[in-house]
Amino acid sequence: MIQSDTPPAQAATPPAASVVVVARVDRSAVVASLDLPLTLAKGARREAMVVRRALFFTSSVAVARPAVSGADGASDRYRWTLAGYLQRQYCVQSLAGVFACTAPDVEALPDKASGEAPLAKPDDFPLAQAAEQQLTDSLKARADAVFAADRQAAVDPLLKAAGVKPLSAPGAGVGRK
Repeated sequence: MIQSDTPPAQAATPPAASVVVVARVDRSAVVASLDLPLTLAKGARREAMVVRRALFFTSSVAVARPAVSGADGASDRYRWTLAGYLQRQYCVQSLAGVFACTAPDVEALPDKASGEAPLAKPDDFPLAQAAEQQLTDSLKARADAVFAADRQAAVDPLLKAAGVKPLSAPGAGVGRK
């Protein structure tokens, strides 16, 4: 005769969701960008490098409806989350003329916003749009400082660790948008 332990009790059915997401809009946008052109030297060798950096944000707006309210949408609410990021990419033109770039490094910034409000009209999210504008303005205002701090914290240490010396290094970079 085959024996086994008592089978486990079946898990209870999870509770029904209290809200249903009925619409969602996700997007991202570049707020500022800066290319830092460098001529690097290691011994007698020279290479051209461009450090490409961009500040951007992601935005997600979801319209939620209480599960018990029905389909009329009168009690719909919208929720938003915004987050700022710095992206950095190193591009090098070798002595043979080959141009190649690393995979982008993306770092989350402390700039974030979130909230919730009643939905007055479909596809109308005024508080989320206001929060997005505030985040955009804040990132634009701090762009030069963020790029300078990134150079000190990430770019210069990479070059030093590689044993290369920048021969030309404009202070702020070129192409700031």
